[in-house]
Amino acid sequence: MNRRPSARPEEHTLGPLNYAEVPGDGPKVMLLHGLGARWQVFAPLFAGLRGRAHLYALDFRGHGISGRTPGHYRLEDYVGDALALLDHIGEPVVVYGHSLGGWVALSLAAERPADVRGVVVAESAIYPDDIDADLAISYLADLPLALRSVAKSLRQLDPDVMVHFRDGRLIEHYDPSTLLPRVTCPVLLLQGDPRHDALMTDADVKRALGLLPKGAHVKLDGLGHGFHVEDAQRVLDLVIPFVEGL
Repeated sequence: MNRRPSARPEEHTLGPLNYAEVPGDGPKVMLLHGLGARWQVFAPLFAGLRGRAHLYALDFRGHGISGRTPGHYRLEDYVGDALALLDHIGEPVVVYGHSLGGWVALSLAAERPADVRGVVVAESAIYPDDIDADLAISYLADLPLALRSVAKSLRQLDPDVMVHFRDGRLIEHYDPSTLLPRVTCPVLLLQGDPRHDALMTDADVKRALGLLPKGAHVKLDGLGHGFHVEDAQRVLDLVIPFVEGL
C-alpha cells in the first residue's frame, strides 16, 4: 500500500537558520514569509501542496527560531538566507514570497536566474515608498482561531528587525526599476484587495508588469494582505497551475 505523503513539516537547521521541509513528488518549492512572521504562517499552503511538490519554508534571521543578527536585517541579508537554503537544496526551485518574502524572491531570481524556475510574489508592496509598518504585520493578529498560535511569531521576532524596517535600512538598496528587468523567469503577481488593507497597489502592478519580462497578475478581491491564511484554497487554485506549468 502506498503511504500518503505527510503534511507535517520536519524542522531542520542550516547554520543559524531554521527551516521546515515536507518531501514530495514534483518541483522543489521554497516559501518565504513576510515581515514579523515565521514558516508556520504557510501551514494552509503546506496542506494544499502536499504530495504535489517538495516543500521548504525558511525562518528568516531574527524571525521564528532562526538566529538573531542585530544590525544585519537588510534585504541583502535576507537574500543571503534564501541563497543558503537554495544552495542546500542544490536544485532549481519555484519561490513563493509573501510581502518581505516577495522582495527576497525577486532578488533571488535576479541574482541566480538559472536556479529559480518561477516566482510568485504574494502581496508585496513592490514600490514601498509609503508602506505602513504596522499594517504590514497586522494580519498576524487577525488570524482564524485555528491558526491563532502563529501570533507567537511577533513574540519571537528580534525587535531590531522592526527598527531596520521603520528607519528604512531594510530596503535602502532595493530598487525595483533596476531589479525587475533582471528577473527573467515567469513571475505571478498575486494582489489582495486594497479595500481590505492589502499592500500591493494597482500602481505597483502596472509598473511591475511594464518591467518584468514574463509577468502575470491576478487580483484576489475580498481578501487582504494575509490571503493565504484567509482563503488558502483560492490561493492554491492559482499557485498549483503556475507551479505545475513551469
